[in-house]
Amino acid sequence: MKKQDIKPRFEELDSLRGFAALSVVFFHFTMGRESADWGFRLGTAGVDLFFMISGFVILLSLEHIKKTGHFVINRISRLYPTYWASVTLTFAVIVLYSLYNMDFSKVSIIQYLGNLTMFQYYLGIQNIDGPYWTLIIEMLFYIFMAILFQFKFLKHLNKIGVVLTIFIVLLTFLYISSIRLQMVFNLIPLLQFWPLFFAGILFYQIVTKKTKTINIYGMIVLCFIAQITVFEYAGRSKSFITIGEYALMLIFFFSLFALFVNGKLKFIINKPSLFLGKISYALYLIHQKISLDYIIPFLIYKLKFPFWFSAAVALFCCIGIAATITYFIEIPYSRKMKNKLYGKFYKTYLNKPINETHNSLGKSFFINKNN
Repeated sequence: MKKQDIKPRFEELDSLRGFAALSVVFFHFTMGRESADWGFRLGTAGVDLFFMISGFVILLSLEHIKKTGHFVINRISRLYPTYWASVTLTFAVIVLYSLYNMDFSKVSIIQYLGNLTMFQYYLGIQNIDGPYWTLIIEMLFYIFMAILFQFKFLKHLNKIGVVLTIFIVLLTFLYISSIRLQMVFNLIPLLQFWPLFFAGILFYQIVTKKTKTINIYGMIVLCFIAQITVFEYAGRSKSFITIGEYALMLIFFFSLFALFVNGKLKFIINKPSLFLGKISYALYLIHQKISLDYIIPFLIYKLKFPFWFSAAVALFCCIGIAATITYFIEIPYSRKMKNKLYGKFYKTYLNKPINETHNSLGKSFFINKNN
């Protein structure tokens, strides 16, 4: 493969992922405790940083593919192996704990199978673990971008993004304090966080210099204002922090991205941050239920250890589990799944074996760790 076919790697994003994951972990660990007021409750906004990162890398992915099917394969192979492993692990822990207590009231095969789809939100099935609520938002974003790509609307992405952002703001003002607005956001949860995804897209354009920078920064400010506007209806942050605190966190995240796209964020790159970034997806998926329902309560109430020691043990365990999933499932099986799906895609839709077309795949066949 030619060197120019390989998508660029932004190590700052890996480090930011690690930071976002840790902030969410410590937020969950300290929920309902006095230590949450030490600043840890601000970690509830860590998912917002994940959404901005997703917006940034989406164009990086779309610019290196030729067909919508490639994008779908990339997303499936990137997300599902780690997710299936995490869902299965969490379900297995629930079953084992139920066997220990001989109480199977919390064991549901339907819930397990529904969660494996990643679309349990629309199936009316409860998430097995708390962090899964963000996954449907990510999936809707990918579906929306795939539709734009399929119908060649990406060249109008900024116009579409601005119109959609303004629409969300107007919708909020028109239906403020109305149950109807919440119903709209519940029906299409992506709307609650679209300004963050769009901001990530715009920051990517600063790097590629495809639009005048002054215009992009103007749209980024619009995204910031829009996200603040929908705070009362967006996700779960409103239950833990004030709108002022949320605004400060967004200023912090937007500032980090501004530094990043201008080459001023390299100081956060180091081996620990890159490692945490590498395992961040698995760490995000598996940390909450295993820690809060099993590890921490066992250490505190059974063994009488103090909270912070118990939290440290839980964090160490979760990092170990996440690293195992990442290195032994995500990396090898994502690649295997991608290759297999590409083979079926070309055989089914182009009636050609993969070995006759792999040279034409070029950029899209490369598995990029930024994505």
